[in-house]
Amino acid sequence: MLNLSKYNQVVFDCDGVILDSNNIKSEAFAKSLIGEDKELVYQFIKYHKENGGISRFVKFEYFFKVLKKQKNYQKDLDLALKRYSKLSYDGLINCQVVPGIENILNFLFSRNIDCFVVSGGEQNEVRSILEIFCLSNFFNDILGSPVTKKEHLKNIQPSNALYFGDAWSDYDAAKAFDMNFIFISGASEWTYGIEFCKKNNIHYYSNFNEIDFYN
Repeated sequence: MLNLSKYNQVVFDCDGVILDSNNIKSEAFAKSLIGEDKELVYQFIKYHKENGGISRFVKFEYFFKVLKKQKNYQKDLDLALKRYSKLSYDGLINCQVVPGIENILNFLFSRNIDCFVVSGGEQNEVRSILEIFCLSNFFNDILGSPVTKKEHLKNIQPSNALYFGDAWSDYDAAKAFDMNFIFISGASEWTYGIEFCKKNNIHYYSNFNEIDFYN
């Protein structure tokens, strides 16, 4: 049984934790690079999935600078970002929420516990999407890229806090600020997430309906 009432703050990642959207974003990344070498795109999508929670700006730069070894890539980078933004947004507004998220947010709200979104997604986009899903009012703030997760947590200054995440970057950020971490696995693309949690005695759940937090 999880005692949420003991925490001062609870932090949520967005993709894969609040929204079942990781697959949508993976497809958007691939389609944004239409016309590029298929093997390089394959390597890029693998990199993207292994580095969940890192901003699109960093990922696309990795494609052009590291994988493609392109010197003057700013124009192509800007085009890929523009394509991705539209593809991602169009997919997100039609995705599903992770089961049980409304229940846990209502519980935390009723206990006056400060809640934050700390996402690798572009900040204005994340705010817009959560507004569409009528979830914005549950959070003290909704934070995203290009500022990193660790930089956001530094500003939040978490104390006696919990982090719900679905990627290594979430765990790494939580650990850096001595936060308890729970892995939400159902929509995660972190291939070794469950194995990692088992080895390190970290709690993990497929979705929030599996968590008993009321008593």
